[in-house]
Amino acid sequence: MGEKAVVFLIALAIGLASFIIHMPPEASAILFGRPLVQTPFYDDFYQSIYNGLYVGACGGGSGWVNGDVMRLVCEGRRVFPIPYVDYKLNQPPLYLLLASLSMYVSNALGFKPGLPQASLVFYLLQSFVEIMFLIASALIYYRFTRVIEAPLQKRLLSLFFPSLIAYSIYSLDTLTLFFLVSSLYYSAVHKTTYSALMLALGSSVNVFLLIPLALLVYLDARGRLQINYIPVLLSLTPYILFLLASPGSLLDYLTYLIEGSSNNGLAIILSSLTGRAGYGLWVGLYMAVIYMLLLLGERPGGGGFHTVLISFTLLAIVLNPSLPPQSLVLMTPLLYLPLTSLQDLTLLYATDFLNTLVIPMWFKDSTLRYYANMYLGLNLPVYDNPFSLDSPVQWVVQARNILLITLVLKAASQLSWPRVFKVNKR
Repeated sequence: MGEKAVVFLIALAIGLASFIIHMPPEASAILFGRPLVQTPFYDDFYQSIYNGLYVGACGGGSGWVNGDVMRLVCEGRRVFPIPYVDYKLNQPPLYLLLASLSMYVSNALGFKPGLPQASLVFYLLQSFVEIMFLIASALIYYRFTRVIEAPLQKRLLSLFFPSLIAYSIYSLDTLTLFFLVSSLYYSAVHKTTYSALMLALGSSVNVFLLIPLALLVYLDARGRLQINYIPVLLSLTPYILFLLASPGSLLDYLTYLIEGSSNNGLAIILSSLTGRAGYGLWVGLYMAVIYMLLLLGERPGGGGFHTVLISFTLLAIVLNPSLPPQSLVLMTPLLYLPLTSLQDLTLLYATDFLNTLVIPMWFKDSTLRYYANMYLGLNLPVYDNPFSLDSPVQWVVQARNILLITLVLKAASQLSWPRVFKVNKR
């Protein structure tokens, strides 16, 4: 069996495992006659779009702006809700386009919100999209590892992590992974315009990709590489269209990202101690760090531009005020590549395992507090607030964060960044 076939089968197995553990009971009952998993893993896209928006249309759910379209959706009419115009959610354009497509397909097939068949349609469509992008990501990342002549185990096992199972079907993160690894591949073969294009298009799924895109734009401005901006700007069309359709909605989303996006990062510690001022301080420090990383990316060295892009991206993720568990879908493949010692790899898998526990623990916070008091002799308040530093959930999250920073710094040093690098101008 060839290497590419092994990579394909591993990605498929990860995708199918994720498909099973996230499957809603109503969908499982239709497909298999019974629930396969008694307590499925939380699926953010399914819960926020199917339950929150689609089923919520019949209860005047929050998020809907156009009451007429909301009524048609509830009645099962064949209608395609326009994101930011008919409804508003704090999500990027392509994410919401898939949400609208799911509602349209379900109604077009004759299934109204709340029917088990509608649940199945939503889950199958989401799962198909995420698994296909997971497989595509694995194959492209394999091509990337071949280009940089990575060892065999790095070529085959870069996606073989528990977090990929836990979060491949979650919030369209495999789409983000696809655009990120595609950008890395094109950077390795010196096609920097394609690399920038992938990041720009991917930002319509996850706005974070604008940060590594900023690195490419900066280095182009400094004459270190060359980008043709026409296709890059065209790939931002989803943002441009929705900006024209509803300027306020899109700007509200971008404001939300800056002002209120403290999700399981180290910023929670500072925010808990000093309130909103602490969060603002962290955001300011983060922007300053990103600026310094841009400057460092320009420094002379010889490691290849892809090493700079990997290091920059890892540092930008781990220091971000928002570091939700699905972030490791992007991080673990990049971290696995430069880390070689048994100690480092053991720490990486331990970190990834802790990350896998976050969502199952998230909805059991009060229970965990109760047992921590009982068996550890603590005196924790027993209530549900997994963002609080006195929560066992945050103990796991912050332990993960500390290990992640250690691993990212080690990976960046292994990649010898910043070093002199030269990229052919094409």
